[in-house]
Amino acid sequence: MNIVVKQTQWLLALPFLLYANPQQVSAQKEWEQEIVPILENYCFDCHADGAKKGDFSFDHFPTVASMIAKRDAWKRVRENLDYQLMPPSDKDQPTDAERKRLIKWIDDALFFIDPKNPDPGRVTLRRLNRHEYANTIHDLTGEPANIDLLPADDSGYGFDNIADVLTLSPTHLETYYNAAQGVLDQVYGNNSAPRKTIDPDRLINPETGKQAVFSMNTSGEVQYKTAAGKYKVTFYLFGNQAGKDPVQARISIGKKSRVIDVKNTSAKPFTLEGDTSGEHAHISVAFLNDFMDEKTKADRNLIVDLIEIEGPMIQHQLSANQRIFSQREKDISDEAYAKKVLLKFLSRAFRRPATTAEITSYLTLANLNQKSDSSIETKLRPALEAALISPHFLFREMHAIHSLAKANQIQPVPDLALAARMSYFLWSSSPDDSTLSLAASQRLNQNLLQESKRMIRDPRTSRLIERFFGQWLQFQDLNDITIDPDLFPSTTEKMRKLMIRETTEFCRDLWINNQPIDLLINADYTYLNEDLAKHYRVANVTEDHFRKVSLSDTQRRGILSHASILAITSNPNRTSPVKRGKWVLETLLDAAPPPPPPNVPSLPSTQNSETPSTLRAQLELHRSNAACASCHKLMDGIGFAFEAYDVDGKRRPGIIDTKGTLATGEIIDSPSSLANVITKMKRDDFHRAFASKLLTFALGRGLEYYDKPAVDFIVAQAAKDNHKLHAYLIATMQSFPFTHYKK
Repeated sequence: MNIVVKQTQWLLALPFLLYANPQQVSAQKEWEQEIVPILENYCFDCHADGAKKGDFSFDHFPTVASMIAKRDAWKRVRENLDYQLMPPSDKDQPTDAERKRLIKWIDDALFFIDPKNPDPGRVTLRRLNRHEYANTIHDLTGEPANIDLLPADDSGYGFDNIADVLTLSPTHLETYYNAAQGVLDQVYGNNSAPRKTIDPDRLINPETGKQAVFSMNTSGEVQYKTAAGKYKVTFYLFGNQAGKDPVQARISIGKKSRVIDVKNTSAKPFTLEGDTSGEHAHISVAFLNDFMDEKTKADRNLIVDLIEIEGPMIQHQLSANQRIFSQREKDISDEAYAKKVLLKFLSRAFRRPATTAEITSYLTLANLNQKSDSSIETKLRPALEAALISPHFLFREMHAIHSLAKANQIQPVPDLALAARMSYFLWSSSPDDSTLSLAASQRLNQNLLQESKRMIRDPRTSRLIERFFGQWLQFQDLNDITIDPDLFPSTTEKMRKLMIRETTEFCRDLWINNQPIDLLINADYTYLNEDLAKHYRVANVTEDHFRKVSLSDTQRRGILSHASILAITSNPNRTSPVKRGKWVLETLLDAAPPPPPPNVPSLPSTQNSETPSTLRAQLELHRSNAACASCHKLMDGIGFAFEAYDVDGKRRPGIIDTKGTLATGEIIDSPSSLANVITKMKRDDFHRAFASKLLTFALGRGLEYYDKPAVDFIVAQAAKDNHKLHAYLIATMQSFPFTHYKK
């Protein structure tokens, strides 16, 4: 850097030196005295003194404050140094000591966080996503919700529970209401009774024994075979009107009957409910007021268009549904019983004790004084519907909205909100009575460890396996990707489900048996059934159930060689060392390579006959482009180690060159050798990546530089228990950003 530029930067930095805090002043001196000379030797030719390759120039950063204001740019500088992407391989390289010095300065000066004064980040009001909604509904009512009615959720940072992307539109509100009605239809038995039609021609006149004709005062009856219970019969009737009175009819089922006026001239439904106790339901309809006008010859008639019978109606579901309707004591009034039901339901739906005002408000919706012979449970339905579309049900983190804390003030998450954080992290659903009871009595924080362990052991934690592991590792996407069926006919819908099941069962084992997470990378076993074992050419596995199978005599290791992972990291018609290398870096090491530079051509489209050796040659040619070389140096060496395995996860026949050189110089040639490198040389990177992804999922937001102490804490706590999965889950729930929030 010439003397003029140095003087200019000193002048620009002068206000900063006068007003900056001592730490920044010290960092500024280090920058000028120690860091600039290193950068001047290796970086300034392309990125200073007016040069701006890659749209980056050090000229724009005369002070530490200006760098802090653009931390994202300096995050990329740090990554380029750490991944050895910069300087380019054809330029002079800094020594290891110089590279480490640069990285340390960036960490200390620009990304320093005082562990004694951590920042939990801000809370964003978070809508339940589709899966959380379905689980919450099921745990609350015992009935499934049709989430196909709901719009698909967006994703952020790889997960679909990120608060900033979980928006609420008018369409959402309408579909939530429709979904709530569907759930309560099931609770109330509306959809549980079989429905059949009866041909009106089956109506027999009991006096003549012949088919009933309703052109004169007469009746028709049919005996319909039923089980004992309550039935609803719908008569679709209309009339030929004559005279001043409308057609009058009597409809009956068993001993229950009803006289009706049939004023309509096209079919209209008339319903009646009644009980049957024998083997047959006696269903009848009678025409009561035959009339003919002698002058006009207008004839009054009853026409039976259709009869529909529905039942047996499962009314006992209401009182039997103890999740909603409490046991009713003798001599308790309707209002007192309704309040009892609403207190229980609203408290569980809102994940906190319902207030007296809320119960009164929802009681008004129930309209207990309405003139109806409906049961109290039926009258409560409008109140239950309203609760299921309330913001207090659909949204989490409401404590931040109602907090009286001042702006930027850091507060402990209230016990009731903490209970919801824990349950939605582990179960993707609301807290159970045990956790809510602890929280309501302000005892959850003091029993956090014990309650965390109990919740982790609960079967509902299997949802964490599906939602977190499925999205983090991306194997849940296998059903949605395109694979050429002519080249890979084995990738049927059924086989894809088995591939997903293998990875799910493997991850489930980590949870159930509390295994070290390193097994994700280096386990010498997997879970197979007979069909998938034949696909892998693994012998001696029979029957349809999945069981643990040793792979110790193969080069397969952990999830690295699961067909689900190999398929999602391939192209539709061929493998992709680039995609597979990128997946390892991005997913397992949290070291995503930068996006490709603009105007760089992709690989030419492949022919079906191309071999792995041709693909390797194409990639080597691609790397000859200096703009591509540094990133592909990171990815390709990893990706080549998978080339013995095809798109569908099968091992390829013949001898294949699978050797690849990592950016750090190690040579690998299989998933087994890659696993060995990761779990030895990159073990800390893997642990930090896992902790970062887990914390992202738990908080529902992307991590920032100030979350580093939390990640450090989680990894350190897990290390005390050999990096077992439960230790990571517990440490995440004990971490500062999980237990605190900033207003």
